[in-house]
Amino acid sequence: MEDQDRLSSLILDHWSRYQPKMLAQLRSQNRLQQTLEETADQFADLLYELVSVKKMEYIQAWDIAIREILPPEESALS
Repeated sequence: MEDQDRLSSLILDHWSRYQPKMLAQLRSQNRLQQTLEETADQFADLLYELVSVKKMEYIQAWDIAIREILPPEESALS
């Protein structure tokens, strides 16, 4: 559970820095906690798949999970 809390904190920090509009929208729609939990689960599942199933080095798997699960800055998406 502690790892999940750290992961949720990492995701929330990323959204605060790089996705402030999306974060504000999630808060206004009262969907932040649900979306945060879902994103943390997706991140953890992908990391598990890459490390345990595909036998990838942890740091490589982490980098891939970051790129796939956490979107770039909002300006880059527009």
